[in-house]
Amino acid sequence: MLRGDVDGGSGLPLEELFPLALVTGSCLHCPPVLETMVARLADSNALNIVDAENALAGLPAARPLAAALAAAQMAGAMERIQRMTLEYATTRRQFGREIGKFQVVQHQIAVMAEEVIAARIAAEAALQGAPLQISELRAGVAKIRVGEAAHLVSSIAHAVHGAIGVSEEHALHHYTRRLRMWQMAHGGESWWATRLGESVLSSTADMAVFVRGL
Repeated sequence: MLRGDVDGGSGLPLEELFPLALVTGSCLHCPPVLETMVARLADSNALNIVDAENALAGLPAARPLAAALAAAQMAGAMERIQRMTLEYATTRRQFGREIGKFQVVQHQIAVMAEEVIAARIAAEAALQGAPLQISELRAGVAKIRVGEAAHLVSSIAHAVHGAIGVSEEHALHHYTRRLRMWQMAHGGESWWATRLGESVLSSTADMAVFVRGL
């Protein structure tokens, strides 16, 4: 679908992929639609690819796209985690009232909300341009910022849920494990931070101009 018409695809704009990435990220059992789309840029016969890393080994230009889509899926997963945490905080009672009425829990949930919004904005900003011409720097910023948010969102969600969040029947730990998987996919935070740092050091523009140009 990401391929142009002449290459057998539909030329789907990247901006239209963002809602799909949010949905697939928020769903535990969605088929690997996005992974397959990206893999087909390297191999038109690729089908039902769960892990696009190997398929993209010979197509480095697709790595920023894959990283940006992983960041978008992480944003979708974090939005789902936020909804789960809010629901739990407003229904779980302790010491005679819902735990969401305790100020410390309210503060944690407020921090979570800030991180979820920041992750969504960073991921959406990266999905612009042609699939194989997506900005490597924007993809890197998205992967780094969304990864930072994932650390906080996961820790807050598990703190609010307590032991039930890691029980076999609860969905929370499945989502937080997927976040860790996506954090490392197509370059982890450290890898992208190194690439971003190298770009800053090699640029002749001052920092304000460099940041505005992302």
